[in-house]
Amino acid sequence: MPTATTRRRNAASARSRSIPIADLNSREGKSILKKILDARECRDDAVAKAAAAIISDVRENGDEALAKYTKRFDGVRPAKLRIPPAEIAVRARQADPELKNAIRETARRLRQYHSCQGMPMFKINTPDGEVRQAVRALNRVGVYIPGGRTVYPSSVLMNIVPAQSAGVKEIAAVTPPQKDGLDSGVAFALNLLGITEVYQAGGAQAVAALAYGTETIAPVDKIVGPGNAYVAAAKRLVYGKVDIDCVAGPSEVVIVADKSADPRLVALDLLAQAEHGTGDEIAVCIVESKVVANKIAAALTKEINASPSKATFMELPPHAITIFVTTSRAESLELCDTIAPEHLQLMTEEANDDAWHVSNAAAIFIGSDTPTALGDYFIGTNHVLPTGGTARFASPLGVESFQKRISIAKVSLKGLKSAMDIVPTFARAEAFHHHAVSVEARG
Repeated sequence: MPTATTRRRNAASARSRSIPIADLNSREGKSILKKILDARECRDDAVAKAAAAIISDVRENGDEALAKYTKRFDGVRPAKLRIPPAEIAVRARQADPELKNAIRETARRLRQYHSCQGMPMFKINTPDGEVRQAVRALNRVGVYIPGGRTVYPSSVLMNIVPAQSAGVKEIAAVTPPQKDGLDSGVAFALNLLGITEVYQAGGAQAVAALAYGTETIAPVDKIVGPGNAYVAAAKRLVYGKVDIDCVAGPSEVVIVADKSADPRLVALDLLAQAEHGTGDEIAVCIVESKVVANKIAAALTKEINASPSKATFMELPPHAITIFVTTSRAESLELCDTIAPEHLQLMTEEANDDAWHVSNAAAIFIGSDTPTALGDYFIGTNHVLPTGGTARFASPLGVESFQKRISIAKVSLKGLKSAMDIVPTFARAEAFHHHAVSVEARG
C-alpha cells in the first residue's frame, strides 16, 4: 500500500505547476519578494530545541549517546565508530571508473584554484619598531559529509581541499552510516585526499561529538560541511566553542536573462537548483521584458512536466520558482543585491559588464555557457557558499576559512618613549589607570 508521502507525490505529479510572472514594482511583485526574503529568515524552534538536547546528551555521555542517536536516526549501530583506513581503501576501489576520473579532475582543479588563496603575511617597519602579521593554519578541523537523500563525493573535495591547501594538520570526517557500508565514491574521494580519520556518525550528534569530543573522537577547532536542518541548528549552537563555516540553508539561484538567452537553458538552470528537495529552495529569474518572461515560463512548465523530479518541483511553495519583470538592467542588478543569492547567473549580452555592478552574491556565473552546475562539480571554485542572504557579508569556503591571523609587535626604546604621551592619555580618558602606569613605569 502506498504511503501518505507517496500518494502526495503521485498527486503532485499529476498536476502542472504555475510559474508566477510578477512586475517587481507591483503589489504582487512586492508581496512575492517579501515572501522570498522572509522565508529565508525562518528558524524552526522545535528543531533547535531537539538539537540542543542531543548536544547536551553527547557532551555528557560521549560515545554512548552518539551510538544511541545513530541507531535511532540512521537505523544502524556500527560495531566501531571509526572506519578502518583499510576498509576505506577497499570501498574506494569499488567506485565507478568514470566517477574516479571525475573526482581526480575536480580535485586537481580545486587545488589549482585554492593555491592562489590565503591570508597575506607582512611586516611594517616604523620609527618605533616593527609590526607584523603572522598567519597560522587551524590545527584540527571536522568535516561533515552528508549521507541522507543521496551521497556527496563532491562535498568531500570542496571541504577538504582548501583545508589541506591552508596547511591544516588534522582533518576528521563524519558521515551518517549506510546500511551497505561507506559509499564507494565518498570513499574514493577520502582515499584520494589521504583522509584516514573517518567516523560513522551524522546529524546533530556528530556535530556535538566534533565540538566537545567523546571517548573516541577528539574535539576540533572548526566544523565545516553542509547537512540537514538538525545539522545546521547544531552548528549554530556550538559556534563559539568551535568555529563553523556557515549555517547552510536551502539552495538558491538568481538568473538575470535577456532576449539573447535560450529560454530552455534558463529553465534548466533554474530547475537544477530547485531540485535539491529540501522544500525551501529558491529559483528566481529576473528579466526586463514580459515577452522574455513568458517564453521562460513556458519552458519551465514544459521541463517540469517532463522531469523525473516533477513531484519535487510541485511540492515547492508557490514563490519558490518566480520570474520578476523589472524596468531596467540597473533595477535588475539592484534586485540581485537585495536577494544576495548563493548563485547568480548572468545570461545577458552585457554579462561581463553586469558582473561588475553586483556586490552581493556568493558566486557569479557569467554567460550562457557557464551554468551553476559547473561550479558545483568542475571549474575549481568552491561550492560551499553562503545562503539565505548572508552573501551580503560572508564569502565562499576557501583557504582563508582555515587560517587565522596573529598580530606581532616589537617596539624599540625610542618607540616606547614616543608612546609616553599618547597611551596614558588614552588610558586615563577611558578610566584604565594601570594601562597608563604600565607604560609610564618604563619611562
